[in-house]
Amino acid sequence: MTSHKRRVGLPGRAAGSRGFSAIELLLALTLMGLAIAATSGMFVASRGHIVMKGRELETTQAARAALDMLVRDLRLGGACLPVTGEFISLSGVDGGVRDEITTRTGLTRADLSCIRTATTETASASGSLVTVEDSEGFAPGMLAYIRHPNGSGEFFEVSGVSSPTELTRSALSVDYPPTSGVYAIDQRRFFINWFTNMSGETLPELMLQINNQAPTSFAVGIEELDISYEIAVNCNPDCDVVDLPADNSEWQLVEQVLLSLTARSDLAGHEGAYFRRKFEVGVKPRNILPR
Repeated sequence: MTSHKRRVGLPGRAAGSRGFSAIELLLALTLMGLAIAATSGMFVASRGHIVMKGRELETTQAARAALDMLVRDLRLGGACLPVTGEFISLSGVDGGVRDEITTRTGLTRADLSCIRTATTETASASGSLVTVEDSEGFAPGMLAYIRHPNGSGEFFEVSGVSSPTELTRSALSVDYPPTSGVYAIDQRRFFINWFTNMSGETLPELMLQINNQAPTSFAVGIEELDISYEIAVNCNPDCDVVDLPADNSEWQLVEQVLLSLTARSDLAGHEGAYFRRKFEVGVKPRNILPR
């Protein structure tokens, strides 16, 4: 008796068929499409996350760099400059959240000694020379401050160094007698500016002006610089804080400069919002004016 084996095929498929049915191919393509779509969605989301994190990092670095420079310059304010009289190392402008601040520091020589000297003859307001004990360290284009023995003084620009004991200068408002102090100044002004780039976008930037030179861009993306001043009034327990000292007598009472700096990303995210980073810090300048 002969035994016969029966071949069993897949459901819905004719016995002996080795291909895929149209339904199976459609199902496979559908599953593959879903897998690709899911993977693409994850890739796009991941790429967007990486781009945003990069913008956050750049914004944070710009804010820290700008703040570090401000803090360093403010802490040095008044170093190597007059410690008595009317000289004050700071000035500012209250502009809401876009304030200005100017800090002044004395320059030093290579051996770190202060670049300062004293007059040996009267510096006439109508003249152009300042005869001093020693002109070493002074240079053309440098900003200087001359202090009268009575405590008053003014800024002038050094136009030349004609000899080891002579400086040529811009005009003065009054005569300064012998023993008047002469100090080399590094003056730095910080303020916010807005500009339009080549793409037509309006962007904020922190500007830096050194002495009487043209202002230059220091950090793009800094959109707010809010400055207030803690003064030695009603300090029980906390001293008064003002947006800007009213006059020299109030500048003399400044104990601390309070900085609030906000940076934003150069480009907005998918929803049109910029990433922003804000830092706040208090700084005590070396010398506003001793009391």
